[in-house]
Amino acid sequence: MAEGFLDDISPDAAIENVLQAHKPTANPIAKIIWVCLGSVFVVFAYIGTLLPGWPTVSWLVLSAFCFARSSKTMFKWLLTNPVFGKALLNYYQNGKALPFHSKVLIIGMISIVSASSIWFLFTKTTDPGYGQGTIALVAVIGVWFVGWKVPTIE
Repeated sequence: MAEGFLDDISPDAAIENVLQAHKPTANPIAKIIWVCLGSVFVVFAYIGTLLPGWPTVSWLVLSAFCFARSSKTMFKWLLTNPVFGKALLNYYQNGKALPFHSKVLIIGMISIVSASSIWFLFTKTTDPGYGQGTIALVAVIGVWFVGWKVPTIE
């Protein structure tokens, strides 16, 4: 099991530790971009709470990444959110690691959605292959990152 830096402390103390470990940017344009991206990813995470098979935690991790770089207030809101704050805080408490079954699900979703998108572009458009190649490249990078770079909770 991955040992996190937030084990055996209260949720409030864990949230404060996570907030202290992340410093927002001072660039106002970058803040706006990070807030916009984080907001989009939060919407995707909410969809994941309603739609079976749609990942939630992976979108939350992306939104947390964006909010940590833009606004401590929004980052704290995300960590304390009653719908999915506990799942995100659990991610940080486990040393930014995911359970094996979650990694399999995420990789499966990446593969299915990417293959479907490539098939759609191949059969329904006149794309000479640039779209399919881009989707395949992004999918391979995503599978590699989730499979080998994100630690696994055993």
